[in-house]
Amino acid sequence: MSDVFDDTLAAAAGNFFLLPGAETVTYFPVNGSGRRISAVITRSEPGRMPVVNALVMNSSCEGIASDEVDTGGDKIECAKRIGEKPKKLRITEILNQDAGLILLAAS
Repeated sequence: MSDVFDDTLAAAAGNFFLLPGAETVTYFPVNGSGRRISAVITRSEPGRMPVVNALVMNSSCEGIASDEVDTGGDKIECAKRIGEKPKKLRITEILNQDAGLILLAAS
């Protein structure tokens, strides 16, 4: 039996990336080729170790499914600071997730 709450979260997740602040990044799974996905990137404050948090859809087609994340090798390519050239950053941790979204830390 499906959970109505989870179904609602999954169905609504895509609308989040239509809002200002979403950007396109490239996800590189450890085993496979890169793919472009939408993400909301939160960058660390200036002067701190460059770390980004990436909020993406919890979907293997439109984002990254939580059960496919490999924190030992998956990477995401984005700029550590606004205006900088994008670089590949290792996904280090799943910070939070629900049926629609997943929040990842990368450095």
